Amino acid sequence: MVIRRILFSAAFGLLFVCGFAQEDYARIFGRDYQKAVAFFESEKWMNDVIESHHLIPHEVKAIVFPELIRYSALKDKFETFALESLYAQYGKTYANFSIGEFQIKPSFAENIEKDFLILVRENSFAIHPSDTIQNAANRAARVARLKNKKAMLNYILMFFKVMDKKYPSWKNEADKIKFFACAYNSDYQKSEKEILLYMPKRFFTASLVSSSKYCYSDISHYYFLHQ
Repeated sequence: MVIRRILFSAAFGLLFVCGFAQEDYARIFGRDYQKAVAFFESEKWMNDVIESHHLIPHEVKAIVFPELIRYSALKDKFETFALESLYAQYGKTYANFSIGEFQIKPSFAENIEKDFLILVRENSFAIHPSDTIQNAANRAARVARLKNKKAMLNYILMFFKVMDKKYPSWKNEADKIKFFACAYNSDYQKSEKEILLYMPKRFFTASLVSSSKYCYSDISHYYFLHQ
């Protein structure tokens, strides 16, 4: 992919500030970082599921690791029941919110279901075209899936397979992890150029009050290197 090589070179100066001056995220996020690590340690079954789909557990887990930090920091700060009901009845225009440890939004789940069926065409996650039809029953079922750990992981695996289909070749793992992480955090349906330009930006925070912001993709890469 010529555009990827060109854009990575053009963005190198920006990425140096965010991605290569490695910050100590284990220290920065402290207890919430350790809770995120402990989550994966306590859910070792995920490795077997990931490998059964011919993916690499450490890569997949790195993509969503920052979300675990955020979930640990914020999980007691809000209640989603009313939003879940609103989404089921009226759709993502009325309620689009983060659910579960991987902080998946219904809009993301809707999009990845459709793109997986179109691009990957596997029947490996029990998602069928009829499940993507917009109605209250399907939306309620989607929320239920997002609250189930195995189904939640399946959404991440669908995302990873869609991304592998769209972007199959990489110079090294670092570039792949950062790009996939940024796509997951920002919007994987953005163009390649938009995702690359978004990568060095500091928008991630795990606190409702802190003004400090960090690069999502850099945190993913830090976890990939250190855990």
